[in-house]
Formats: sequence, C-alpha cells, structure tokens
Amino acid sequence: MKLTNVVILTLVVILLSSCCHNKKCNETIPEMNFNYTGSQYQENYVWGGAMNLAWNELAESIIKEPIKLATSDKAALITTDKLNNPVFSRRDMDEASYYIKSGYGQETVDQINQECRAKFPSKTIPDLLLKLGAKDIISYAYFLKEIKYQFAFGKQDITFMDKPVQGFMAKGDSYGNVYILDYKNEDNFLISIKLQDNADQIFLAKGYPMDKPDEVIKILREKAPLQKDKDYCLGSQMNPKDIFQAPVLHLNQERRYGEMIGNHLKNKNFTHYQIAVMQEVIKFDMDEKGARVENEAIIGMITAISPKPDAYKPKMLILDKPYWVMMKRYDSNNPYFLLGVNNTELMKQELE
Repeated sequence: MKLTNVVILTLVVILLSSCCHNKKCNETIPEMNFNYTGSQYQENYVWGGAMNLAWNELAESIIKEPIKLATSDKAALITTDKLNNPVFSRRDMDEASYYIKSGYGQETVDQINQECRAKFPSKTIPDLLLKLGAKDIISYAYFLKEIKYQFAFGKQDITFMDKPVQGFMAKGDSYGNVYILDYKNEDNFLISIKLQDNADQIFLAKGYPMDKPDEVIKILREKAPLQKDKDYCLGSQMNPKDIFQAPVLHLNQERRYGEMIGNHLKNKNFTHYQIAVMQEVIKFDMDEKGARVENEAIIGMITAISPKPDAYKPKMLILDKPYWVMMKRYDSNNPYFLLGVNNTELMKQELE
C-alpha cells in the first residue's frame, strides 16, 4: 500500500512538473496573484504595468535572479516581494505596444531615448535626462495604448458625486458600444465598451470596494476571462432604452518609489549597487471617442554618482459615483491599467 502511494505521488509530481513547462499552465498562475503595487493620486487609485516590466527586465537580464534588498524596512520588503512575484509580464501585452531595455552606463540611456522615440513617435513623456557612470545600471519600460470606441459617443454634461462635470452618453449608433456583463442595480454593474480593434478591452465597474482592487479584479477574471476569439463580445448589448453616461477623465501622475531609494542589493556580485532612481509616469485620458494610456517606469542603480531623475425597466448605467476603469488584452486575465475613480479631481468642469 505504501509503495502504491509513493508511485502515485511520483506520477503527480512528474505531471505537475511537465505542466509547468506548458504556457497554458503558466498562464493560470497569475489568476490567484493580486500583487498590484498601485498608489493614491489625489485620492484615486492608480496602477500601470510598466514597473513590473522594468523590474522583470532588471532581474532577468542583469541580476539573473530575483532581486534582494539589504534592508529591514517593511515597506521596501513588501514592494520587493510583490515585484519579484509580478501580476503582469510581457505575455499580457502585444509587443507592438511596449518597449523594454536594460544595460549599463550613459550609452544605454541614449539608446533608450532614441529607440523608444523611434518606436513611439507620439510619445508625450519627455526623454530621459539621467546621467549615468559606465558601471551604473538602468532598467526601463514604456507602453502606449490608444483605443477608439466602435462608435463615438455623444457629449453630455453629467454629475459625479453631485458635481457637474464634462461627460459623454450613449445615443444613436453608440448604443452598440456598450455590453453589460453584470447588472445588479444602478449602483452595482460591470460593463465593457466595444472598440474598433477588439484585441484590447476596456471595462467600467461601479459598486465594488474602491479600497480593494483585488475584489474588482476577481470579478473581472470571472466575468471576462481570457478569450481565444477576440471578436466575441462578452455580455449582452445595452437596450436603447437603457441609459449610459460617463465622465471625461484626465490623469497625469508621476510617482517616486521612496521606500526603495537608497537600498543596497544583497544579490551576489551586486552588493555594491544601490537603487538611486525608481519612478514611473502614468498618463490616462478617456473621452467620448476613446482612451489613451501611457506608462513609463525607470529603475536606476548606481555604484558612485547618483543620476538625477526627472416595460422593460431601463438599466441606469450612470457613472455618477466612484467606479473602476480596467484595460486588458482579450487573451489575458491580467489588466495592464487600473484606475479607481473616487472624486472629480481627474475630471473637467461642465461645458459652458
């Protein structure tokens, strides 16, 4: 009996081991991963995937193993652990939308500026102004996503938290944009907006905890899991009797990972390095025509001179209270952008 159990256990181990070399198996791992390292910007939650990409590149191409910090600072250790177990990687985005590079010295910085600008001529984030020594290290990631709705919505002033702001609404052809994935009531629903290119997806979720991104991601993974057919529309199209309204959004956040700055590495052959720069920029705009998200992440490590950073009852689909914006690829479970909208700081005043 004991021998039989050993044989069974051995077979299970072999099967699991072979499965982990299979891409499909690997793709299921992030489903239980909620290592988002978002931050608050004017009391709105913001997260983008570029820092995961830059950290992964640093660990894989330069350090050659998970990054370890010589610190007892709890915040730094938590951030390090989350980044070493990333929720987002290259496979969650198409190669045409991102640029990643790491290396040593000023030559790498200059290459990044030239190559990224060449790949993304519409990049609005300025070139890097870092000045690195020959042995200093940089890891860089950038992505740009510009999406257009299938049909443009109509402009419409709306109210958010009882404050008048610029917005847009469904009318005419644009009723065909909105698909309802879940609707409990006017204060709790999940919808998607059909795009001209179905390879990307955008979702709006109202009525979920605004201080717990994990909770809304769980719902997203349940209602909108990765798909094999990008042209298949999840949910049901809104009825012309339903009402859809949303605010115009504008975000421009610069974030510095203060808890990571000044910490030395514990990795073999890299103990003389410390993190001197770790920062990101996230830009996001959403209006009646579409949305645009731009995300840059920089990690700079130095040995000496620090770089300088720079009858039907209509469904009321009205985003007049805190809600989530989530963007992802159709064949991924993991968003590349999250925004928790809690107030009007990201909105414009009503049209005159």
